[in-house]
Amino acid sequence: MDGSQRATVARLLEEATSQDAGRIAAAEEELRACETKHNHYATLFEIFADRPAATTTAGQQQQQQTRWLAIINFKNGIDKYWKRADLHRIGLGEKQTVRAHLMDYFDEQTPAIAVQYCVAVARIARWDFPRVWPEFADDLLARIRAIAGQQQQLQQQQQQEEEEQQQQQQQQTMELNALYTMHLFVKTLCQRSMPAERQALRRITPPAFATVGAVYAERLGQLQQLLVSGDNQQNQHQHQVRLLKSIRMCLKILRRLLVFGYAKIEDADHDAQQFYVASSTHQAVFYDLYWRLSSAQRASADAVPLRKIVLLYGKMYLDFQNSHAIRFITTPGVGPMLAWYWARISEEAPRLAPPLDAAIADDEGGEGAGGVILEPLLIQGLTLYKNVVRNFFYATDGDGDDGAADPEVSRCREIIDTQLVPPPLVAQMAALLMRCYLPLKPRDLVLWRDDAETWLADEAADYWNFDVRRCAEHLFVDLASQHRDQLVALVAAAVGQEEEEEEEDKAADPSAAFYRRDGRLAALGLCANELYDAFDFCAWLARHRTPDSPLGAAKWRVAWLVGRWVPVRFEAAQRPHAYALLLELAGPDSPLVVRVEALASLLVCVDDWDFDAAQFSAHFLAPSLERIASVLAHVESADTRMRMVGFLSTLVQRMQRAVAPFADAIVQMVPRLWESAAGENMCQTAVLVLVTRLVEALGAQATRMQAFAAPLVAHSVDLATPAHVYLIEDGIELWRALLRNATDLDDSLLALALRIPPLLHTSTDLLRNTLRLVESYFLLAGERTFACCGPAILDALHSLVADTTLAARATLVGYNALSVVVQCTPPALCAEPLTQSNVLWTGFTRIVDHSDSALVLVHHSAFLSRVAVQYPALFGEFLAAQDAAVASVFCSHWVGLHADITQVPARRLHAFALAVAVGSTANDGVLAMLPRAVPLWNEIISDTGSSALLYGSGSEYDGDDAYPLAADDDDYVVAENARRKSLLAADPVYAMDFRSVLAQSMAQCERLNGAARFHAILSRVDPEQLAMLQNQLS
Repeated sequence: MDGSQRATVARLLEEATSQDAGRIAAAEEELRACETKHNHYATLFEIFADRPAATTTAGQQQQQQTRWLAIINFKNGIDKYWKRADLHRIGLGEKQTVRAHLMDYFDEQTPAIAVQYCVAVARIARWDFPRVWPEFADDLLARIRAIAGQQQQLQQQQQQEEEEQQQQQQQQTMELNALYTMHLFVKTLCQRSMPAERQALRRITPPAFATVGAVYAERLGQLQQLLVSGDNQQNQHQHQVRLLKSIRMCLKILRRLLVFGYAKIEDADHDAQQFYVASSTHQAVFYDLYWRLSSAQRASADAVPLRKIVLLYGKMYLDFQNSHAIRFITTPGVGPMLAWYWARISEEAPRLAPPLDAAIADDEGGEGAGGVILEPLLIQGLTLYKNVVRNFFYATDGDGDDGAADPEVSRCREIIDTQLVPPPLVAQMAALLMRCYLPLKPRDLVLWRDDAETWLADEAADYWNFDVRRCAEHLFVDLASQHRDQLVALVAAAVGQEEEEEEEDKAADPSAAFYRRDGRLAALGLCANELYDAFDFCAWLARHRTPDSPLGAAKWRVAWLVGRWVPVRFEAAQRPHAYALLLELAGPDSPLVVRVEALASLLVCVDDWDFDAAQFSAHFLAPSLERIASVLAHVESADTRMRMVGFLSTLVQRMQRAVAPFADAIVQMVPRLWESAAGENMCQTAVLVLVTRLVEALGAQATRMQAFAAPLVAHSVDLATPAHVYLIEDGIELWRALLRNATDLDDSLLALALRIPPLLHTSTDLLRNTLRLVESYFLLAGERTFACCGPAILDALHSLVADTTLAARATLVGYNALSVVVQCTPPALCAEPLTQSNVLWTGFTRIVDHSDSALVLVHHSAFLSRVAVQYPALFGEFLAAQDAAVASVFCSHWVGLHADITQVPARRLHAFALAVAVGSTANDGVLAMLPRAVPLWNEIISDTGSSALLYGSGSEYDGDDAYPLAADDDDYVVAENARRKSLLAADPVYAMDFRSVLAQSMAQCERLNGAARFHAILSRVDPEQLAMLQNQLS
């Protein structure tokens, strides 16, 4: 090793650990420059490994920091240069130098350095195992066995001197570091999906399970001896904590090996199966230890390993259930394990329902007044039962190849229904969940009071696997779905008794009455899909009285109930009562959570299939808008604002023209909403959607909103601002809505047209909508738009259609936009810029070259045909300027493309263009196509008129963005649809008779070329085809 290189790196590391920001920055820059030097990482590893130098000088702390920084730089370099980098990859010799001593430092005593060292070892193994370093796993397991053996020898000594105790602590540290490295290594292997890595994991699983399982059993026995001895000395307590840490690390490894290390769990070795069967007993012992601790002891850092051990068993069961669903049921021990979880769920239930007044007054927002011992354990138990009660893998509805149930699945279903979740337990679970788990908890009410918007966001997100109440709700829904016949009657009877018992329960125990009533109503809402034909919710709601409750909890529950039942079953005649009730609950006198929930349920009513807009608009539209505006004025959270704006958008969309009288009030809310959402892109997106739907609802009346909405669009599509990534899609939708519904073009909206060319130059998924913007502008005000930015748009469209890397569909939509530009702009304004943009030359040369596919060439041909029909003089001049030989090749290919044009209207346009071309020039190359063009003209003239009939309906422009409302209602006609139909009606292809156009072109051709030459050209035409043409033109 180069001593000067090591001295340089060591100096830089010391500089990087100084307190001077300038020195730190300079050292880090030089270290980055050293990353690509030969032997740099071997040097870093040597500095980390040189521990004597860090313990024999006065600057011990400084040198430890240097070692820590060395191993961090070493670890970071592994990701960059060990295997991934093509340049500056760490050399093979340097790798071998590092690997030779990589596992010699598990005795590292400094925790921060030890963690980084273990991670570095595991990352090297991630790249080198199994291809480059196949013996890594065996070497690591051998180290673990050796360390465990040495520790066992020290443990067997009854009386230890102080030096021997230090040796034991060092051995425990070595063991913990080695196990942590093994954990990282196994975790990485479990995440791999390539066959070689999966096979390597399965190969090392038996020896790894035997080795780590032996350590786990040995440490478990030592812990048991320590607990039996009852020695409470400080050193014994620390020894106990270290044992717990080792057990926890062993459990983390064994959990993954058990779940992912066996292709078929039934083929697992005896040690693995015994460990799984005994794990429920071990979990019960550890939980009992944790349960016996005082509250202060549970809150201490020393209790963390014990707490995590208890939860790791649950994680193992859940992983096993997800990966081996069938074997989870059939493996011995699942019954006692689930029964133990249910016992914990049952015994902890009373702690979840403490007296409300005391809990709220004491700000009991965590574990409840009774102090739930371990709430994540309850969530694990509820989740396990949920996955057992209703699981795809346990469905017996003909899942075999022949339609019959699989025998293994049938066996699982039988075990579940008769042993794990029998009918008596189903009833017991339902009753317990309704009584203690489904009701709102004191911590919910505390959050209502202190941070209502956070609670609303969590409730809307439904992180059910992190909250005991929401997890219980999902379990109850699955129970009701799987055991409908048993639970429907139970829930209906419980809700029926609620009204009779209400007054008596309130007098006896208000808290118990609240929990009982809220739990029953929660069950009523959760089971709505199962109760719809067994319970008359509308009748119940009509006679229901909302009692007093802490912080409006009863009001919230009623509002929530309405939202659950409306999509299921709610009579149309009863809906006004529901609207009135929800608007009352959303009044300013109610707590914020009640108001938001009431409006959310009202949204469900409005967005329902059976919603009657006329019934709602008469009496409830104005109060609804007032309630939404009131809530928006008081909320601060972005999530709540988005929720309310989304409701307002849905309301506007469903009410359509009925919202017009309130449009000004809605518009007045937008500036404040937009400003409050500054920097919150998703909120601004919601505002854009609201304005878009308002414009669509107002129709032609939205013209007055152009000046108001134009700045919103400008900000959203500004490519110079980072926010455009989030806003541009909805901004373009608003832009399109403004143009489609406009009857006139405001100057502010016209100025936005200047932003179209940059958008056309960006290859994004928004290209189609951007091209529709071009069409909308020219349909609305073609001359003004072209005067504003016509040449720039033509250049951008030319770049689009000339790009050979784009799909044929992109070329088509680009030419469609160009065709609209040509149709809506007079030749005097557009002809010269069109020629200068070279778009005609591009289409011409592509057809001459004939190198593209016919699918693409027909698009070039269609545009040239459109130019020939709209601008015949320009097209004639363009053809006349071409060399006769080139023009002949062009016309030959152009006529030949007629067979590749499949749409009748496009074929008609092509025939028109051929006729125009013949009569506009005397170019020999153009006239040479007459013999091939005459049969095509005969075909078009012989057409029965189906094309005119087809296109006379305006179907060319009634695309996927046509307005969804009735076309025969003048109030709902989108202005742009009318403009498109007018454009179609004025199209020369359909407005003019083809016979007369062709006759005029032939006469013009005869005048340009002289009668003799003209008849000489006609002599090349097939006599029968020529006679047919003359007969049809006569």
